Amino acid sequence: MSERPGNKKIKEVRALCERTSARRKTGLFVVEGERGCREIPASDIREIYVSKGYKKDHPGINEDFLLDDKEFAKLSDTQHPQGILVTAAQRSYHLGDIMGGELYLLLETIQDPGNLGTIFRTAEAAGATAVIMSRDCADVYSPKVVRATMGALFRVPFIYTDDLRETVGALRQDGVTVYAAHLDGILLKDVSMSPRRAFIIGNEGSGLSDRMAEAADMMIKIPMKGRAESLNAAISAALLSYWNTI
Repeated sequence: MSERPGNKKIKEVRALCERTSARRKTGLFVVEGERGCREIPASDIREIYVSKGYKKDHPGINEDFLLDDKEFAKLSDTQHPQGILVTAAQRSYHLGDIMGGELYLLLETIQDPGNLGTIFRTAEAAGATAVIMSRDCADVYSPKVVRATMGALFRVPFIYTDDLRETVGALRQDGVTVYAAHLDGILLKDVSMSPRRAFIIGNEGSGLSDRMAEAADMMIKIPMKGRAESLNAAISAALLSYWNTI
């Protein structure tokens, strides 16, 4: 039977929405909205929060906490809440879990939530084995990133690594050819792509660091016309993931 959450419980949920530290401490995160909540595996769900308006339209839902619509709006991280929010358990992957694959996306300091979420969607669509991120990438469990992944977060394995260069070395030892997206690289049309490959994509503003570029087997460049100097990180990830595959 549902109950009304107390102020402490509401503060806990707000903390999960607002602070990476709270998410790390509890191992939980928030998913909001009908589509997002529908994508979560049932085993990952911990608590379900529903507004009275949503309950009226979905009387069969089994919520843990029922809130007035105004109260739910205060709990929500979105401007136009849909009336359903869940707390869910974070997933944990290790490098050994993702070895042996054919396609990897390696991200260095990707900080825009929309870009990170879109890269996850691209990774799923392209059949990537995993997304590997430097520790200073955006928090994949922040509400904005969770929404932007459109459910791919629950289906694409991922890890954060303290040393992305070291992880590149591990992939190369496993037989993966590592390509760095770089303005000084070889044009893609002149590259014979390895069947097992990883692409390193750098920060939205500053691009890939020299340290990471040097760690790759090869630097490659997406051809561009006009006066464009670079492409959006998520678009780069999509083009590289699908290059020579369609």
